Amino acid sequence: MTATRTHARRNGYSLLEVLVVIAVLIVLGIIAVPTINGMRGDTRSKAGADIIRGRMNEARAKAMEDKVAYKLAVSSDFKRVRIAPDTFDSTGAAPTTDDAGHGPLVREDSLPEQVTATVVLTDDEQATQDSAGWVRVATFLPDGTCREDSVDVEIREPGVTPFVVKLRGLTGAVSVVRGLVGGVR
Repeated sequence: MTATRTHARRNGYSLLEVLVVIAVLIVLGIIAVPTINGMRGDTRSKAGADIIRGRMNEARAKAMEDKVAYKLAVSSDFKRVRIAPDTFDSTGAAPTTDDAGHGPLVREDSLPEQVTATVVLTDDEQATQDSAGWVRVATFLPDGTCREDSVDVEIREPGVTPFVVKLRGLTGAVSVVRGLVGGVR
């Protein structure tokens, strides 16, 4: 009499198969995490540069529209930005309004968390700070130009290459570049 062996089919995976899948997932994670962090890493500083660029363009447009000089300023802690008429009371008092209840534009924005904006000054320039702690970045005139010849605002976030928002005074053109001002840290 011959004995036949029947092999029962097993359901599931062996320990070796599970370990191989886990090893493959770990390798993929090691490759993917730095890439994801790199993509996410500069989004806050990009957003900060976009805020500064947008407020520069908005201040220039309001100066031409209202026929009044508008200034862009950064708070003394470098975490907020404000546009207001150049004649705006620096103590924070409300600007005067016309008969229709419309007043000049005064707008403040906070920069994203851990992002700062500093005005890059040359050796012969000095920052102008008002009594409320706002540092003047640029003054936009009603003819569409800027009182300052050129302005560089460096947007920094820890661990990320900074962005520089550049303003050309004569044309009022605003651009954003990646890197350090003058290549110096």
